[in-house]
Amino acid sequence: MGFEYKIKANLSEKIRTEIQCLLEKNKMFDKKYEFEGKMFWDFRQTDNNGVMPNMSITFENDGIYICQNSPSYLWVDLEALKHYFDKEDIKYEIVDYQN
Repeated sequence: MGFEYKIKANLSEKIRTEIQCLLEKNKMFDKKYEFEGKMFWDFRQTDNNGVMPNMSITFENDGIYICQNSPSYLWVDLEALKHYFDKEDIKYEIVDYQN
C-alpha cells in the first residue's frame, strides 16, 4: 500500500481504548472494520475517492501498525496521536519497515 511503520509500545487496554477513540475523532477517519480477525481503522482525504485509503491502522500485541499511502513521514495526520503519547509519557519505539 505504501509506507509501513509500527509504533512498538506496551499499551494497556485502557490506553488502547483511548487511542481508538482519538483515532475516530480524526478528521480523516473513514471507517472501522474487521478483516481476518483484526480490527482496522481507515483514513481518507476528502479528495480520495479510490479503493485504497490514505492510511490504515491496526493494533497488534506489541503496538500499533500503520500503513500510509502517502506521505512518508509517520506523524502526518497523526499529530493528535503523537501528542497523546507525549502527554501520557508513553515510551515507544518506531519501526520503519522501509529501512
